[in-house]
Amino acid sequence: MSTSRRNYLVYFYGYFATQVIFVFINVFLPVYFFNILKVNRTELAFVQILSYSVLLIKPFISIYFDKPHALKKSSIIISSIGIVISFILFIVNLNFLIIFGIFLSINFIFLSVMDVVIDKLIVISSPDEKAKDRNALCVQLGAMTGAIVPVIISYLIFTDIYSRSIWNQFFLIGISLVIPLIFISFFLKDNREVKQEPEMVSNKDIDKKSIMLMSIFLFLAYSDNLFQYPFEPWVLERFGEENFSLFLLYLVILIFLNALGVILAGIISNKFDRKKIIIISSLSSGILLIIIPFTDFITFFILLGILQVIAGFILINIIALMIDKSQKKVMYYQIMAVFVILAKIIFVGLGTYLSAMIPTEFIIVTSGILIILSVIPILFLEGNEKVL
Repeated sequence: MSTSRRNYLVYFYGYFATQVIFVFINVFLPVYFFNILKVNRTELAFVQILSYSVLLIKPFISIYFDKPHALKKSSIIISSIGIVISFILFIVNLNFLIIFGIFLSINFIFLSVMDVVIDKLIVISSPDEKAKDRNALCVQLGAMTGAIVPVIISYLIFTDIYSRSIWNQFFLIGISLVIPLIFISFFLKDNREVKQEPEMVSNKDIDKKSIMLMSIFLFLAYSDNLFQYPFEPWVLERFGEENFSLFLLYLVILIFLNALGVILAGIISNKFDRKKIIIISSLSSGILLIIIPFTDFITFFILLGILQVIAGFILINIIALMIDKSQKKVMYYQIMAVFVILAKIIFVGLGTYLSAMIPTEFIIVTSGILIILSVIPILFLEGNEKVL
């Protein structure tokens, strides 16, 4: 069955709102916490570890919504209400880290439900390649727009990055961007006749060694979470407020460069050995991260752009290898996905904690070294990785 036009709006805005919140959490809140509020980073790290730990339930949410009867319109509506209310509450409690952490955790839970339900609905409502392309384009446009809009708004309104009143205006704008999600979620066409096609499961035995190697690789590959919070505050402190404004504008270009990397990877990766692509991409990414902290502003911009293109290649080929090694069995795929979540739980809080004691440059370099080391388990993967 094809997707209802009303559903396209829900898919688009669901990903739009999700990405708006992601940008607020990972780009703007670090600056607000570090440079404006000057919070206790040890306390913030503790709150982050607790908040991000709830993401461990996402694999279980995914398994639950593998059941077609679980995919209901009410799931989208309830998660939309939860996303909006928890977003508002953690924004208004930024001065109280524990309360902020509680509502951030709740927000992560509802975001996980929204993400999983929309992905499952898209799979079910894509009977052919043309439908898949339309649905994929819809969610990608939503995600890209959600990442770009708050960045452009920040560039336009932040005449003084240190002004509390401007930050309050910015937060209000962010809330206004997310609130329509509640009303748009009611447009979802809940077709009870939709049936999920049986999953094609390989009869081959799962290679447990490959699952273990991929899990180790994923944990190390996502060590870039180490500098997730210290990065933007470091850019502001190192290059100054005027150049930071340019950096915010450049984030829009970085989003397009990452999308370009994803598109190129999707076109050419299946023609080559995915294992080699990941090795080359990971080594290049790690080396660039070691170099980037010590470059001038222009070189910093250029290398950051190259890094985003490479990140697109890494993402596409990681997903392909996870599907291949799990042989499309949900349980084994989710086992590997848990290590991505563990990396976020551990590295985000650890990076925040370390930023109180050591320069951010060395945190970025450490991340680069860990990404280079992630190549080691990939070297021991067996089998032809050219095609899925």
